Order: sequence, then structure tokens, then C-alpha cells
Amino acid sequence: MAINNIRYIYNSNIGIELVFCENSTISYPTHNHISVLTIGIVLDSSILLTTDDKVSFYEKNQTFIICPYIPHSISAHSSYTLLSLCIDKNIAAHYSTDKIRSNIMALLTSALNTERINQYQILQLLNCLNSITAYTDWHSESQNPFINHLKKQLELYPECKISIEEMAKNAFISKYHFIRGFKAEVALTTGFCDQSHFIKQFEKQVGLPPLTYKLSSQMMK
Repeated sequence: MAINNIRYIYNSNIGIELVFCENSTISYPTHNHISVLTIGIVLDSSILLTTDDKVSFYEKNQTFIICPYIPHSISAHSSYTLLSLCIDKNIAAHYSTDKIRSNIMALLTSALNTERINQYQILQLLNCLNSITAYTDWHSESQNPFINHLKKQLELYPECKISIEEMAKNAFISKYHFIRGFKAEVALTTGFCDQSHFIKQFEKQVGLPPLTYKLSSQMMK
């Protein structure tokens, strides 16, 4: 029996993917997915899913939803098998609901043909998908529409250089309020448990804490 076996079925046409974690013993620390809506189903055993300080226990054939930007973690006390349906949150702006659904069904049919999932589990996933009534429910947005727009711009054009002052100005808030709202998200976005975890790893690799490194690099200019 393979341990920690991860397999993927990917639809490159519109950005939908199935991820199978088979007989996994991996626990995932707190992280988030910027551009992906995840619908998961436990195929065997059980997991503990933590989102926004809420801990939920999921057993075989139970489903869950993780929206983009939502920090979450997965813990397990024994091996489990988990299927995640990962949907790019931007596809709703480019494809009809019928097209998205037909592509999802094609992926699930492929999984059914390889006996990795049964018909009942497919129905559970589809029922979970149906519970998401509108695209606006797929992701957690800030109450500030200018910040939402800024997030989208940073995702679309990560190569563009823009200062904190410019970003705060574009969001119509003060620089200091902007920094307080975003500094913790940077660590999660890059896959770290929290900001302190990021700082420790940065110092371990570079030999300096991030702030000291930033100040020293400015002095060398």
C-alpha cells in the first residue's frame, strides 16, 4: 500500500483540477489559496479542518468548502484519503455555469472510470457545489472595493513594481492602516503558518531578520 500518494487529474481548458491524497499521513499547517475554490470530500478515514479558528471533524463521504483567501489547516491522527476539486475562481468571469459544470463532470467521470471515486461520492461533491449559489460566494472579499481591485491587479500583474504608498493611495486609506491590514497576509500567501514562522525561516536562510535585511539593502543603494 502506497503512503502519501498524491495524484492529479487536470483540465487545462478552463482551470479545474482533481487532487487525490491517497493514504496520506500529512498534516498541512495554516495556509491559504489565493485563486482557488476548493471543494473536498473525505474518501476514507477522517480529518480535522481548521478555518477561521473553527475546528471541524470530517469523516468518510463528508464534504467541505474552502474559499479563496481563507486561512486553513488540515490535521490527521491516522492515514486518510482525500479528494479535492480545485476550481480557479476567475473562470466564472469567462465561462458559463453550464460549461464549468460539464468540465467538472468530465473530470469526475474520469475519476469514476479509474475507480478512485464512486457515484455516491460524486453526488456529494455536486451537491456541495450546488450550495454555492453565486460567484460572489466563492471568495472572501474585503469591505473596501478599492482593496479588492488592488488584490486582483497584484494577482494579474505580479511583475509590476508598486510601492506601499502607491497601493495605500489607490485604496484610499492611510499607509499605516494599509500595512496593518496586509502584513499578516504576506506570510500566509507565501505558504507560511504565520508571520513569525516566515521571519524565523527568512533569518535561517539569509542570516538576518527581514527588517534588518531590508534596511541593509537600502543602505547599499
